[in-house]
Amino acid sequence: MDRKETIKILLYDVALEHSAIVQYLYHIFLISDGNITSEIEEIARQEMRHLKWFAQKVVQLGGQVVLDRLEDMIRIGGPDWADMLSMDVWAEDEAIKTYTRQLELVKEDSVKRLLERVIKDEEAHKVEFYELIEKVKESALGVPQQEQKADPRTVELLNKFLKEEYQTIINYLYQFFHSKNCDYKDTMLDLAIESMVHMGKLGEKIGELGHMPDIARVDFSPKPSKSLQEQVKAEIAYEQSTGRDYSRETASVQDPDIRRLFQFIEHQEEYHKHKLMEFFRLMNRLTVGSLKKENA
Repeated sequence: MDRKETIKILLYDVALEHSAIVQYLYHIFLISDGNITSEIEEIARQEMRHLKWFAQKVVQLGGQVVLDRLEDMIRIGGPDWADMLSMDVWAEDEAIKTYTRQLELVKEDSVKRLLERVIKDEEAHKVEFYELIEKVKESALGVPQQEQKADPRTVELLNKFLKEEYQTIINYLYQFFHSKNCDYKDTMLDLAIESMVHMGKLGEKIGELGHMPDIARVDFSPKPSKSLQEQVKAEIAYEQSTGRDYSRETASVQDPDIRRLFQFIEHQEEYHKHKLMEFFRLMNRLTVGSLKKENA
């Protein structure tokens, strides 16, 4: 198997992990037992690490990362929690089968080692999901009746912000995978993780209100190459604009929990802006310092 074919396989794996993360997020949002969702969240975080590893391997092999997903591999399940978790068992089983087949095809040792590691993780996840199903059955848990009511506009607003956070995650992960600046990569990863937290809180609120979170595919295509300085300036402007959006909508909602959630995210977006500005100032100082040395 040549390098291009290996990259193609790895890109499929990136999409497969992306699909699993989306599926598990749906179930985190829709299952209201915190003991169950905390375990699913831990598995979802591990799937994000798998996505990161596969994507980094694509770049190492000279490929271009595409953060796509496989729609037919996202199965929500329900309405009861046991059925949702059975879909998660299915997802892990499909991943194990896929990666096992790939092990027989790939020749690159580092890729084979990565696949072997991920297979072990997925096997453990499959057992964990089976255990969660047993917990649900033993406790006779079911989906409770939703007492909270929300007007359509509030749900629409929550879903709007949820999709924007999803778009932000995709964008920042793309920058993380393709940047050669280590400090910038770290910043992008930190911001992507915090945006995932925002997305999770928004999705959970939508689920509490008895509605379905809308994690629709986002339209993402890399824009023409910018200098790092231009890219960071654009991200500062974006975080500033997003913070203003949350601030503006805080006054428009009646639910105090949603107002607190918007304020929480607004404050974090403000911190994101400052973190990017600090990086921008540091980058400029280093650039000026280098120029001074060259002219000395």
